Amino acid sequence: MMLNNLRRAGGGRGFTLIELLVVIAIIAVLIGVLLPAISKSRKSARQTISLSNIRSIAQAGAVYQSDTNGQMPMQPTWSGHFGPPNPRTPDSPSLAGWCTWSSWGKTTSVWWLQNAQVFDIRANDRMLNRYLYPDLVDKPNTTGVASYAQSTAAERTNLSMPVFKDPSDQIGHQQAWPGNNPLFQGRALSCYDDVGTSYQWQAKWWDQVMADPQLAGVRGNWRLLFEAGMRRFRIADSFVPSRLVWLNDEWADITMNRPAGTAVKNGYDDINKSVMGFMDAHAAYLPVITGGGTPTNGDFNSIEAYNNSKYTVIFPYAR
Repeated sequence: MMLNNLRRAGGGRGFTLIELLVVIAIIAVLIGVLLPAISKSRKSARQTISLSNIRSIAQAGAVYQSDTNGQMPMQPTWSGHFGPPNPRTPDSPSLAGWCTWSSWGKTTSVWWLQNAQVFDIRANDRMLNRYLYPDLVDKPNTTGVASYAQSTAAERTNLSMPVFKDPSDQIGHQQAWPGNNPLFQGRALSCYDDVGTSYQWQAKWWDQVMADPQLAGVRGNWRLLFEAGMRRFRIADSFVPSRLVWLNDEWADITMNRPAGTAVKNGYDDINKSVMGFMDAHAAYLPVITGGGTPTNGDFNSIEAYNNSKYTVIFPYAR
């Protein structure tokens, strides 16, 4: 009798088709609810890493300023070497240009060796690297021997400096700013892999200096214009450090110079947002206002894309 009862108790029926479909539907709903939350959590984690990175760079920049009497960690490039200019020839015609990735990061991709050597900058010659990665870089090259001739293929591909890499950095635009996406062996290059860093110093201040009527007399000498900008940074550091952006990811520059109302999707799939670093060494992930351009009246402060309640990328006192 007991044996028969056990048999009947263990012989229950299975699930019906409707019950299986209900279970599958419940699982699908749960997945639909959980996936966005997981995706949001992953994106938040990547943004936290990026903010930490840019804060580290900004803090290294503050130490550099302390070591150099307030000089910003921004440098032009010189033909023949990419460290500071030869002190014996400060007005040398070898002064060739500037790029926003010259101050920190790993060695540029081989494209720059082949196409634009003056911007082919080694890790050794980027001034903030020795503050953040002292064990990875040697002293800057000041021998007059071209830095690109000294760099090796391994240095271009194997050197790792993660503090300069934004986790969302997938596609760079520097080779033909801002529209071209460089390709290497059939894949798009990130900013980090192309120019050595996802984060670069912002350059809108240069447009403001170039348009300043007070500097019209030296407009043909961009070395003097660059130095004028550096002097203005030192002054601005004393009264607008919490609002003045001096480094950012590339999306800030791309976005603010687009026509008003343009939607630009960044590496986090967010519209019109950027990671920014400020003169007081804090970092923030902020909305970027579009609609920038050179003002007809010369007043860059009147353009909301450059000067607003959240940030400024120009010098407020210069007209």
